[in-house]
Amino acid sequence: MFAEIGKILIARLNADAPFKTANGADNRISPVRIPQNLDYPYSIYEIIDVDNFMSKGSSLNSCNVSIRLATFAETYNRTYDQAKAAINSLDLYSETYTEDGQAYLAKFSFESLSDEYHNSAEVFYKNINFNCLIIKN
Repeated sequence: MFAEIGKILIARLNADAPFKTANGADNRISPVRIPQNLDYPYSIYEIIDVDNFMSKGSSLNSCNVSIRLATFAETYNRTYDQAKAAINSLDLYSETYTEDGQAYLAKFSFESLSDEYHNSAEVFYKNINFNCLIIKN
């Protein structure tokens, strides 16, 4: 039920003008890794934890998905702009979707932000953590 969460996240951020401006353009966000030979800024996301997993036949009606969004850029201020735009776009955002014939409601909420320094001397990044509550409809 969370295969669609990445697609929702990418679609939401690519549709958000402030995020697109800070992140460089459409389609500069991908799961888990940055493609080789790509210029910055760029963002990646990953599902880092699933709590109360809803399996087939389970009586659970919701679960929590922890998502880390990392924004990379050549300047500290650019990573700040990317992070701020991502938070403004995703915090308290919700969307209904269907997967395998089951309807779900995904509700995103901002959790935390941390500064990081990438192993390359020219690249800064921020980790932004979100929770996504998924509820069976």
